[in-house]
Amino acid sequence: MHVNYLAVLAAALSSFLLGGLWYSPLLFGTRWQHAAGIAIKQEGGHPARVFGLSFVFALIAAFAYACLVPVPADALDAAVQGVLLGAGFVAASFGINYQFANRSTVLWLIDGGYHTVQFGIYGLILGLWR
Repeated sequence: MHVNYLAVLAAALSSFLLGGLWYSPLLFGTRWQHAAGIAIKQEGGHPARVFGLSFVFALIAAFAYACLVPVPADALDAAVQGVLLGAGFVAASFGINYQFANRSTVLWLIDGGYHTVQFGIYGLILGLWR
């Protein structure tokens, strides 16, 4: 098993770039806060613990992807592979949990959509940078 640790690190960092845009008011941030029932805070942001643990989870996901997913033939295959993993495993699993927790479809679409795109990017980075 060959893992490119720089590619894993880059993939994990890409989730922060995507998340910063995805959950910003520019895209889905305001709608996500409303759907999640989170009040918009006037002061400060998320604590360091949230970002630190999120990065650890992103590293775990990127590393597992690099270890388990075969090398795709080209960029399109890499992106499709990542999107299928994100939608088929992560977003679908969120869907099960969100149904039992009685969370909104909008919240699931935003969160599941983020992870679908996140894994699409993982596919590109990890698939093409072997």
